Amino acid sequence: MTNKHTFAAGIGVLTISMMLTSSQAINGVIPQMRAALHITQAQSELLSTAPSITVILFILLSSYLAKQIGMKKTILAGMLLAGIGGILPIFSAQFITVLASRMILGAGLGLYNALAVSYISALFTGNTRATLLGVRNSMELIGQTVLIFAAGLLLNISWTFSFAVYALAFPIALLFYAKVPEAQNTPKTAPKVKAKLQPAVYALVLFAIIMVMISNAISVRFASIAAQIGGNQLNPSNYLALMPVLGIIAGLTFGGVYKHLKQTTMHIAMTCFIIANVLIAISGHSLPVLLAGLFLSSIPCAWCFPVIFNQLDRLTTKNTVNLATGLIFVGCNIGNFLAPIAMQVTQTLMGSTSLTGPFYVFAGILAILLLLSIAVSRGKLPLLKAA
Repeated sequence: MTNKHTFAAGIGVLTISMMLTSSQAINGVIPQMRAALHITQAQSELLSTAPSITVILFILLSSYLAKQIGMKKTILAGMLLAGIGGILPIFSAQFITVLASRMILGAGLGLYNALAVSYISALFTGNTRATLLGVRNSMELIGQTVLIFAAGLLLNISWTFSFAVYALAFPIALLFYAKVPEAQNTPKTAPKVKAKLQPAVYALVLFAIIMVMISNAISVRFASIAAQIGGNQLNPSNYLALMPVLGIIAGLTFGGVYKHLKQTTMHIAMTCFIIANVLIAISGHSLPVLLAGLFLSSIPCAWCFPVIFNQLDRLTTKNTVNLATGLIFVGCNIGNFLAPIAMQVTQTLMGSTSLTGPFYVFAGILAILLLLSIAVSRGKLPLLKAA
């Protein structure tokens, strides 16, 4: 299709991305939710990341469903599913109900995750397409900021009412239905021939798992650490809402930084991540130190993943680039899900009950990754080096 579509169609197709990272919107209410449901720290953090399980499954199913009923109907189904699943805890505040609602939310988000990108490619071409794809990334962060901030405001009513932020899915779905035309082409299925990926791709998937796991661990654990320092009267959502904004700023600076520093950009980002984890680990009773670590952690993923995707075409063929991209996205969601489990396992192995304990270990893991990344850039690990 061409660029004949209206401005409203562009807005409609962009707004659906506002919900894609919404699973983290309730991270700021974890302490209140844990107390009200009488659950453990690990269980409360699992509620934050549980959507990742069904996101992964439904990302894999979305292409098939889009082929059967069309891309537009698949996206609408995903939006409605996300909205319904998201608001369920308002009506039933039980652990099993909240867990089920989070899984339904993930199913809805996974159903149209990849289609949010391919729909733009189906409707628009040239510079318009490129511009909209760039803006779409920012829409995810804008949506995350708005929803986290709104959840924090609604927390003043009750922790369950914070889940009302997911009702935003319904007007967005209505706008999409009314203003965005059906795309005529559906996502291409995987190649019939067996695709062989380079070892570098699997290394990048592992890298994505670790980076997102640690990034989400910071987001998930922050509210509990902040409450331990400042008490339950402290509203951590206000600070968490700044994270996507900082991510947008970091993303906007990426182009200029990468132009001059190339692969070193990733090394700087990973160094920032190591420092961020160390700051969180030593924060103790200091909220400023904790906030410094939180804010510094907004840089790494905003810089590392553009570097990865910029190099991906040199590590793959035309037949495998979509598969490789999909595997990295799946890796991101696996990392998102593993965050609370990794923290619990780390604390168990350390024999520690400290909420900040895992971040010492995470800093060490990142230091090893940084050394490996430097070795790759210098050609010391040829199997992982871009062609």
